Amino acid sequence: MALRISTLLILLSGFFSSACSKPFPGGDELILLGLLGKTRYLFVTTSPNTGDLGGVAGADLICQSAKTAEVPNLPGSPLEYVALIASSTRIPGGAGWPLFPGTNYYAMSPSETLIFHTDGSGLPTLPMDSATGIPGAGNYWTGISSSFGLSTDICQSWGSSSPTDFGEYGAPGDNTIGGFNQGFSDGCDQPKGLLCVRN
Repeated sequence: MALRISTLLILLSGFFSSACSKPFPGGDELILLGLLGKTRYLFVTTSPNTGDLGGVAGADLICQSAKTAEVPNLPGSPLEYVALIASSTRIPGGAGWPLFPGTNYYAMSPSETLIFHTDGSGLPTLPMDSATGIPGAGNYWTGISSSFGLSTDICQSWGSSSPTDFGEYGAPGDNTIGGFNQGFSDGCDQPKGLLCVRN
């Protein structure tokens, strides 16, 4: 009887050790490696919006729709793209911030071009890697201050299109802080694009 129990224990230990010896059974390691090796892209929407974006969630939806309609060949699913705007729920370099620390961000115009890389806090290192800054045809809302923090000018948390409310914005073709903050804000009634990044 003792021999049967010890034989069963040896068989079971062999089964569990072989079942657990592969850290990602079923090929899941390929999925994990794909996520770790994902190239991060960015683009500026061509369809402008007032500062009433529907909050951060609404801005993300605008980016996702623009990914499908404006840059369908850009790698990744539309759901991977979010708006690079600052708010109380998306603090530059802090909570909710969509840029990863120590990561390169690229544009496809017409070929893959490194635009900027981030520091250990997930903030773009300036001047940007691209001498011509972020590619695009128009300015875009950011809510980012000149010190790369959260500005007070964020169109009432991206819910206002009033000319008496204000929002910070960046400009394409500027590889300095001007790519994220032009030094003054604009009325929230003024339509602008969004800078969208692959998260």
